Amino acid sequence: MLIHDPLVKNDVEALIADRTNRLQSPGLAEILAMMTMPWSLFVGEDDPIYAENKECIRSMPNATFFSLRGLGHADAFFHIDLVLPHVTQFLATVNRH
Repeated sequence: MLIHDPLVKNDVEALIADRTNRLQSPGLAEILAMMTMPWSLFVGEDDPIYAENKECIRSMPNATFFSLRGLGHADAFFHIDLVLPHVTQFLATVNRH
């Protein structure tokens, strides 16, 4: 049986180094307030990091947020029919220079 898992094809040492770097690096919370450009954040409500994503907008001065009921992390990215109306509305409100 062939395994088609993309992680199997990765360099294990590189994955370990990446994870170690992420754990040792400061989090985004420290820089969110400096991110003054318009942002649109979305997440599936069944995503394990839903609360953390929703909390981000409190620190970001120009962020909007929407959630997708009944969807997990990856599911949210595959439902363009649910995401596109929100993104289109967000882009319409962005001040173009």
